[in-house]
Amino acid sequence: MLPPQVHAADPLPQSRIAFIDVQGVLRASEAARTVRDQIEAQRSRYQEEISKQERELRALEQELVQQRSVLAPEAFQQRRQQFEQRVAEIQRAVQARKRQLDEGYAQAMEQVRIALVEIVADIAKERQATAVLSKSAIVLAEKSIDISEEALNRLNQRLTSVTVKLPAIQQQ
Repeated sequence: MLPPQVHAADPLPQSRIAFIDVQGVLRASEAARTVRDQIEAQRSRYQEEISKQERELRALEQELVQQRSVLAPEAFQQRRQQFEQRVAEIQRAVQARKRQLDEGYAQAMEQVRIALVEIVADIAKERQATAVLSKSAIVLAEKSIDISEEALNRLNQRLTSVTVKLPAIQQQ
């Protein structure tokens, strides 16, 4: 049922459409690059820590194997359980760091997305566009209605970098 002010025979208002490659703009933006660089630097630091811990675990495992013949079965079993607990702790820490990086990345990129949406709204208003579609929804379109490059330029002017804030690691 149509609202009372709209009749089936009324012509549709004239539409002006634009489109944007959102993922392409986000990927190419300076702010997103700074986010990726910060995340990668932190990931490298974490990887160094993890590698060190893995070397320590290998050394502990070798020591445990060598002590098997000289330790009483109960003592060996206790040390083996301690070793397995240490392995599990490190695995949990690795997963927590991964979640921390993922959350930090998502929060920082959300700032970039918010800025992009504001810019797209400004461009749409300036061009009197009644709709802005994602490039992925477009099969065929005239290049003149693609606002991707303009949006990227404005985004790079407005937001040159975003600082990644890593959330605290949740203890389990």
